[in-house]
Amino acid sequence: MAQDPSNAIRLAFLLLLPGAFALTSVTPAWGQPPDTRTGLSTDSETEENAEDPAELESMVVREIIVTGQKRERTVQESDVSVTAFDRQALTEVRLRDFRRIDDLVPNVQFNESGQLSSVFISIRGVESNPFIVNRAAIYIDGIPFRELNNAVLNQIDSVEVLRGPQATLYGANSEAGLILINSKEPGDSAEGTLRGTFSSFDGGNTSTVDGFVGGPLNDHSLDGSVAFKVSDRDSFFPNPLSSIGEPGEIDELFLQGRMTWRPNDRLTLKAMAYVIDIDAPGIFEEEYLPTDRSLYDASYGFFNGGRGIGRYELLQDSPKRTEERDYVAGISANYLLARGQIDAAVSYTSEDEDSRGNDLDFTALPTAAGGTIFEQEIWNAEVRYTSPASDRFEYLFGASFYEEDETLLVGTLVGPGALSDFQFAPPQTRGARDFALFGTATFGLGVDGLSLSAGLRYDRALRETQQSEGSLNFGPLGDVIFQELAFDETFDNFLPRLALTYRPNPGLTAYASAAKGYIPGGFNLTIAQEAVADDIIRYGNENVWNYELGLKHLFSNGRGYINGALFFIDADDWQEIRVITNDQGQVQSSAFIAADASIESRGFEVEFGYSLSERWTLNANFGYIDAEYTRLIANSLEDLTGNQVKLVPEYDANIALRYAHPNGFFARAELSAIGDTALDERNRFERDAVEVWNLQAGYEGSNWSVRAFLENATDERYQNGLAFDNFAFGLDGNAYSVFDNPRVAGVELEYRL
Repeated sequence: MAQDPSNAIRLAFLLLLPGAFALTSVTPAWGQPPDTRTGLSTDSETEENAEDPAELESMVVREIIVTGQKRERTVQESDVSVTAFDRQALTEVRLRDFRRIDDLVPNVQFNESGQLSSVFISIRGVESNPFIVNRAAIYIDGIPFRELNNAVLNQIDSVEVLRGPQATLYGANSEAGLILINSKEPGDSAEGTLRGTFSSFDGGNTSTVDGFVGGPLNDHSLDGSVAFKVSDRDSFFPNPLSSIGEPGEIDELFLQGRMTWRPNDRLTLKAMAYVIDIDAPGIFEEEYLPTDRSLYDASYGFFNGGRGIGRYELLQDSPKRTEERDYVAGISANYLLARGQIDAAVSYTSEDEDSRGNDLDFTALPTAAGGTIFEQEIWNAEVRYTSPASDRFEYLFGASFYEEDETLLVGTLVGPGALSDFQFAPPQTRGARDFALFGTATFGLGVDGLSLSAGLRYDRALRETQQSEGSLNFGPLGDVIFQELAFDETFDNFLPRLALTYRPNPGLTAYASAAKGYIPGGFNLTIAQEAVADDIIRYGNENVWNYELGLKHLFSNGRGYINGALFFIDADDWQEIRVITNDQGQVQSSAFIAADASIESRGFEVEFGYSLSERWTLNANFGYIDAEYTRLIANSLEDLTGNQVKLVPEYDANIALRYAHPNGFFARAELSAIGDTALDERNRFERDAVEVWNLQAGYEGSNWSVRAFLENATDERYQNGLAFDNFAFGLDGNAYSVFDNPRVAGVELEYRL
């Protein structure tokens, strides 16, 4: 899988060449500069005459303002690689699932451990997985989140994906990048939507009703809204041999309230709260399917009563159930000064999750199963001052505080039993207290369009953990010993960012930047059945440098865009999952984190869009990554240096063609391609390249719409997470991984007030 980086650079310049050629061959007629994005739209009411000035204007790329850099600027004006979707673009692509974002954004991959597990985001080769904290920051309505839940996609207004560290702008560090999600705010007039969706797939179906209603609550200053979602879904991966007679179902409820108060022309106060309630009988949050069904049946058909496993089935005996409750509340304030403005926000998040039924042998044989009970509370506060916008000098500075407390109980069920028979080890508690000061300034350099931005962040992070003494029986895996442990340590770091930007005209932007990101160190718990060294219990800061060259260009009088970036990433003290082994390679511990590895990642991304006519639009993106471990000693027998970084595809690509008729009928076809991907750090397991088709067609009226859709139209069976050997039976040739959804066909009906 090793790649020649020179080939990638040559390909990048070939892909960027059309934009450079258009720059020299087209004379732009710029007015208010339009924006770039991964979706184009046109005004369908113009005449079909291609020479009509009104029609030409209707085919200009729609301007979208992004806020990811804390100023209202277009994608074209920003000095960072960013992909943005406004409400219309989100409607066109039908974004209802977070996993769809990585189809639409180059060099971004979402990895999972099951239908209900956290989403782990890999950007430009800086991968995240279930054992490592997300290396990309996630903000929903200004609130940082540990994980993403599809319910909050109900009635969202925009999504922005920024690649590269953004630590000098935000309270939560963003080592690999940043995802911002903004919900639809109440407006100054009454509005509402009601949407019903029904879909089916091999083995089940889904029904969902969601809606939004909002508007003014008094004559002038107070607005409010309420959004909801109710969903009942069969599991994508049913378990027909379930010992509790439940093959798998997900019931979900989402309620959100928002208010905006403007007591005067200077002050705006916003408040938001929501709750998510998930009940999933028959499902454990992490589910792994065999990659080779024939080999699995040959190995374990006897344990499964001679039954062969289906394409998207589990055959497991363990009793399974997942229950989750999330409560979120936040308040923000914006105050306009005589010069500049102050923004402040405080938020609270509470999550309770009880998930049982991780079948350790992946068969209907009653050996052992695992479970977890997880509780978490998070407080977050940020305040910043932003100077007035200026071509000569502008700046912002701020401070943030982040507090997190979590309790984890690990449990097992050995042999047959019910959900109530799980036994749990003593609790493990973890705490985090982070404080940061950050700021950035932009200077005009005396040449029109040339500016320099410099930023710096100081981050101080306290990590503390405590574990009680005890043990837990894992059946064929033996007993795991919990040592009496209590640690705390403070980690700190300075994170600079420097960017040079040149905009000779409103349609062209070139930039170069360098930025540092990091993840604080921490402690390992439950890592060994014998005494271990202090440097294994503790691990230090991870440091990442991102170097980037970017070009953004609008051409054909604003009808098209091409954006591209080359990058190089150097990560030292890389935090990687490890195990302790003896000289024969036998495992002596459970998984733990060490920070004595390093990686390098290089590549490029290109995004292209063009309005072919008032009815046809084309969008495409392509990303290439060569990411490898430059240092990784797994044990005394294994040197993994030179291996490809896990969960990072060699390339990803997406091309979409959309047709919209003036009378409201539309159709969209989308092809996504993902290159070869290592599914573990040893590169023993690999996902071959895969292509996935998504199709939709429908009618968009003034106050209602209907849409038919087909996801994964060719029913490709492919992995989207880590791969493992059998937890109980070990190295038997089988591999188990998380799989993406099967083919899903559905219809969606929406009514708007």
